[in-house]
Amino acid sequence: MDKPYERKIYFGMAIDPIHVGTGGYTLGRVDNPTLRDFDGIPKIPGTSIEGVCRTFEYFQKLGSNKACAKGKKIREGNKEIQPCGNCHICFAHGFTRDDRSLQGMALFSDAKILFFPVASLIGPIWVTCPSKLKEQNVDQAAWQDFDESESCVISKHLESKLSGVGYLNFGWLLLQLKKKDGQVVTHNIKSETIFEVNGNRLKFKDRGFELEEIFRRLVIVSDSVFSQIVNSNLEVRTSVSIDPTTGAAEEGALFTYEAIPRTTIFYFDVVYQKPPEHFGLSLGLNDIISTVETGFELFEFLGVGGMGTRGFGKLRVLGLDKAYDEIELSKIHAQNLVNEIKELEEKLKESKPEEKDEIEGRVKELKGKAKQIYEKMKRINSVWENAIKEVER
Repeated sequence: MDKPYERKIYFGMAIDPIHVGTGGYTLGRVDNPTLRDFDGIPKIPGTSIEGVCRTFEYFQKLGSNKACAKGKKIREGNKEIQPCGNCHICFAHGFTRDDRSLQGMALFSDAKILFFPVASLIGPIWVTCPSKLKEQNVDQAAWQDFDESESCVISKHLESKLSGVGYLNFGWLLLQLKKKDGQVVTHNIKSETIFEVNGNRLKFKDRGFELEEIFRRLVIVSDSVFSQIVNSNLEVRTSVSIDPTTGAAEEGALFTYEAIPRTTIFYFDVVYQKPPEHFGLSLGLNDIISTVETGFELFEFLGVGGMGTRGFGKLRVLGLDKAYDEIELSKIHAQNLVNEIKELEEKLKESKPEEKDEIEGRVKELKGKAKQIYEKMKRINSVWENAIKEVER
């Protein structure tokens, strides 16, 4: 049966530092810390993404009135205004009126950190960890899973710079390069690397993530160390309130706050419910997708989170195509499968005896997956052939 939804993965790059606060002050390293996930790593909550997106869609004139941008009744002067309940914003994000309400057709997840920038003695590097790569179902043929807090796995590009050194610093933290049989272990994650979404094998570049410099300088550390590196390298800014009458700092108005640094790479998804088939709406799936991604276009210029007037918040969302083309997605998925099988078969010719079983097993698995998809498509095609025959009698 056809799914009642479609899920799209998005990547985002922080153009400016991003601060999404906890809503209050705390006693600690900073007065106003960033919001964190259960693992202690900062994130941008889906509520912030959805709320800002909705507002930006109103800026793009996709709603009928200000109440559509809020999703609920508002008061303007002596008059109450309700959401129209029929525009792109109301359908995409939902609304509540006195007479009826509707859940939004677009469901937003939190934006989590995938690659985090850190200063090192060889210049900027980006850090990730196994749990983040597993969440994205990144093909493990390109990297090695490990949980060693004292070591790290570097990219092939960094190997020539560091193989003679044997270690790498992440700000104040120093980690040994992981070695096996006396050789430095490297990963091969790049824009061509495959990750899996809803059974579709996509490359990072298929979703607009083609920043090769980041992949070339990517380092994998253990999950426990990743959290320490991120929290030790957040930006900490100091601000003060100015007394407008004197132009000087107000007494006791000095405060500090955290921010996620620029060039941090995030990932998040939006699940789009299929409105025509399941909710009887006048808009189609691609109308909802286009509405949301029109809002995403402005994130790069108007920003998300707090401190926007202080140069914070700009986020470039990657992979905006304003449509969901199932045929095009199938073409990409099929070609990635074919290319991966061919690469493995070439690798098999030059592999060592102890590697052959693993490679052959992987080839068999991928061919089985391709046949499974083909058989499923044949059954779906047969259903529609019978339907056409029936209506044309």
